[in-house]
Parts: sequence; C-alpha cells; structure tokens
Amino acid sequence: MTAKEAQLTELLSLSTRTLTHLTAAITAMSFELLNAQDSGVRTTAHKMIERMLAISSELDQQWELIGGLAGTPSEPGSGLEQVVLQSLEPLNEER
Repeated sequence: MTAKEAQLTELLSLSTRTLTHLTAAITAMSFELLNAQDSGVRTTAHKMIERMLAISSELDQQWELIGGLAGTPSEPGSGLEQVVLQSLEPLNEER
C-alpha cells in the first residue's frame, strides 16, 4: 500500500469512527427521550432509534471495507456488543 493509500485509508477510518460515535450519541439521546411525557416526542424517539439502526448497519459495512483496505479484515460478529437497557424513572422537574 502506498503512502497516499494509507493516508486515505486512515482518513476513511477517522471519518467512519466519527460517524459511529455520532450515531451512538444520537441513539443514546433517543433512548433518553423515550421517557418524555409528550407522546409525540416518544414517537419521534422510536423513529430515530430505527433510523440509527439502519445507519449503524451501513457503518458496519464501511468498517468491513476499511478493514479490507487496511489488510485487517474483521471477523463477522466480532463488533457486536450486548447491551441491557433498563427503564429509567422520569426526571423530577422540580429544583
């Protein structure tokens, strides 16, 4: 791999990592919004979680391609992490 190819691979990796972190942050915020009193906000949060799932799937494909370019292909399923979600009590608005 030439130096320019290595730089491009690194750039792709950094960009995809940033998008992965952004997706995780938006997903976390959407789960927090599920506790909102407003049913419209909860509905929107559900929709956003579904959208983030689709984006996350596409990012997984990008990571596989980047791994192939870098010569370090990932094993299928190695990036999966089990997460246990718990319902949170609504925050008390009184301060």
